[in-house]
Amino acid sequence: MVSIAIPLLGGFLSSLLSKDMKSVYQSLTLPSFAPPSWVFGVAWPVLYLLIGIAAYLIWTSDAPEANRIQALTFYGVQLALNFLWSPLFFRFGLFQIAFWELCAILVLTVITTACFGMIRKSAAWLMAPYLLWLAYAAALNRAVVALN
Repeated sequence: MVSIAIPLLGGFLSSLLSKDMKSVYQSLTLPSFAPPSWVFGVAWPVLYLLIGIAAYLIWTSDAPEANRIQALTFYGVQLALNFLWSPLFFRFGLFQIAFWELCAILVLTVITTACFGMIRKSAAWLMAPYLLWLAYAAALNRAVVALN
C-alpha cells in the first residue's frame, strides 16, 4: 500500500539524512523521562504504519473529494515537517528550532486528526497514538533545549 510506504520511506530517508542519531542522543543531557534510544526504532515504524492506514482510510472513503483533499493536504504538510525534524535536531543540532517545528507538527496533526474524524472516526483513532507520541516528543525536545 502506497499510503503506508510513504510515511515509512519518509522516516527511513529522514533518518539517513540525520547522521548517527543514536550517538547524538546518547551524548545529550536527557531528562529523567527520556526513553532508551532503542524505543524510537520501535515506536516510529509502528506510528508510521498507523498513520499510513489512517490516510488510506481517508483516501478510499466515499466522503466528498474536497473534504478528502483538505484532510490529506494537512496530513501531507505535517508529514513533510515530520521528515525535516530529525535532520534539524540530530544532524544540525538545532534543538530550539526543532522544538518549534515539532510544535507546528503537533498543531497540524491535531487539525489532520479532526479532519480525519469528520470523514472516518476510525482514521482519527489511528492518529491518536501519533498525537500522544508527538506531545511526548515535544516535552522531551523542550527538556533537551533546557538541559543542553
